[in-house]
Amino acid sequence: MERGLYVALGLVVGVVAVLGFYAWRLDDGSIPEAPTTNFPAIAHETSAATALIADWERWRTATFVSEGTWTRTLDDVEVPLSGSLYTAQQPPRRLVLRLGTTIEQIDDQRATCDSSNDDVIAPACVAGSGLSYDERVVAEMELVREYVTAETRLYDVRLDDKGCYQLEIRVSRLASPWGRWAEFCFDAESGALRRATVRRQTATDVEVVISIRTEVTDADFG
Repeated sequence: MERGLYVALGLVVGVVAVLGFYAWRLDDGSIPEAPTTNFPAIAHETSAATALIADWERWRTATFVSEGTWTRTLDDVEVPLSGSLYTAQQPPRRLVLRLGTTIEQIDDQRATCDSSNDDVIAPACVAGSGLSYDERVVAEMELVREYVTAETRLYDVRLDDKGCYQLEIRVSRLASPWGRWAEFCFDAESGALRRATVRRQTATDVEVVISIRTEVTDADFG
């Protein structure tokens, strides 16, 4: 499907999402498992925090197209809000669509970001600042380092036996970039993010990437 059609459908999908939650099913007919609200405690590993920074920077500078799903499960709602997730990245270009709506678009010096801070995984969603793509990555990486390695870091980090990074907030706060608890898994071949879980104050967000390719064309940003 052409990317432009995704954008055109964004308003319709958004209205449907607001008026009523709907369940997304996988191609095999299964329903995504509702995420648990109980997560394991994290004992901080300095080496894991350093590795997370390296993998995060690789993700933000890699070239790829990924498609998958984004699901938000509210604590008091049985049926989640769920739909498509699309990312095309070829620095200095980046396009992110969620539920058919553009939430991030960067093309060299032009950038738009239509998402509140607690809805994005990448912490530097900046619009209209005049920064180049590389400068945006530098700013974002400074935040990531501050979150996981500073003396006053926000999160403890560990690397699990599946190669995923798990993070737990050190001091509870209303506004936090990755919620109270998070997990990030990166694709070893492409460097793209392949799965993310963020436990927020009253909901759990899960991004699952179904396909990743590293051949990118102009049509992927259309």
